[in-house]
Amino acid sequence: MDRRTFLTGILGLTGAAAVATIAGPADALAGVPNTRGILDELEALPANAADNGEEATVELVDHRWGHWRDRRHRHHHRRRHRRRVWRRVCRRYWHHGRWHRRCRRERVWVWRYG
Repeated sequence: MDRRTFLTGILGLTGAAAVATIAGPADALAGVPNTRGILDELEALPANAADNGEEATVELVDHRWGHWRDRRHRHHHRRRHRRRVWRRVCRRYWHHGRWHRRCRRERVWVWRYG
């Protein structure tokens, strides 16, 4: 197990060194730049800028459930699937004046959506 951990660490170091060599040194900016970029342009736009000069209106559209109600998309519902997983099952029993616990692993079927 120690050999496997050692080899994994060595491969990780060589991979990191290879990525650092390919990327190369980059020029770092010292301090914070004074320009704000696109934020200045967005703040300069008028609030009620519409195509023909009139007040802009908001259209309420609900995109969440529209295509699920369409007949063409009825086969896209989420189905239930069963899969087997391991669960830990513990039992308590009284022995020699005190409680003891025995735990074991059991394979059980669980339902999931997906």
